[in-house]
Amino acid sequence: MFTLSRYTNLRAVHMIKDGQIAFEFTRENESEVQLFPVGCIFKSFLSVLVGIAIYEGEIGSIEDRVIDYIEHNEIADINWYKLKIKHVLSNTTGIVWPAKQDPIPANMNEVMELIFESEPGVSFQYKPDPQIIVYLLEAVYGIEVTQLFRIKILSYFKNRDFEWVRDDIQGMKVSIKLLDEFGKLLLNKGVIEGKRLFSEEYYKLSVLEYSSGGFPENTPYGLGWWLGSYSSIPYFCACGFGGQKLVIIPEKKTVFSILSDMDRPHPENMEIIEMALT
Repeated sequence: MFTLSRYTNLRAVHMIKDGQIAFEFTRENESEVQLFPVGCIFKSFLSVLVGIAIYEGEIGSIEDRVIDYIEHNEIADINWYKLKIKHVLSNTTGIVWPAKQDPIPANMNEVMELIFESEPGVSFQYKPDPQIIVYLLEAVYGIEVTQLFRIKILSYFKNRDFEWVRDDIQGMKVSIKLLDEFGKLLLNKGVIEGKRLFSEEYYKLSVLEYSSGGFPENTPYGLGWWLGSYSSIPYFCACGFGGQKLVIIPEKKTVFSILSDMDRPHPENMEIIEMALT
């Protein structure tokens, strides 16, 4: 196998192969049942919720326009009529979002006051585009997104403890075991414990390359998933600041959950995947 002794930033690592734990590490004074912040991994959970909404018939397809599902007032830019769900999931909306120090628009009417710097689908930017998915899901289901997460995903998991509040959508915390189960759901193309949550077609669409990507992972991007390969073996992953990663390697029937200190970016965490694939 491999050793993690030099990766002092790691808090917990699980490798799941063929449905079983093949490797596990938990740093001293940490616990696999505690809740860890996962940063932007929440975006991949939102992508799966869209897949569920399509499977349940609440949304037609990723080709549908966002505006067709949202009650709205005046629109600030004609590009709102061109914006499709796939553009939002792939971070290619072209919307000019407020600066980092400014608050995100509190509802969809405020979002629709924003203008575009490019047509949807043209340019990848890792900005708050997924916030539109939050408002979209709440509009079609009529319930708050974190409760939707509990009902539509976690009710089928064995590990259900999490922290995720509506007013801090990037502050999601989950256990590594919950992350493992999420990885298994993707590895099984939408099926968990014999229950299909989203279609295999949506799975395939999710891991297609919609853009060449960019900051911060600098790899191609799908629908809420970063795409990559090592030694010609493809994988896709959810990533969060500080090196938080959920990596799915279909060819190897393997899932990696990696949780790390959030003191700075830790790109070296991908070396763990490379060691496993060597």
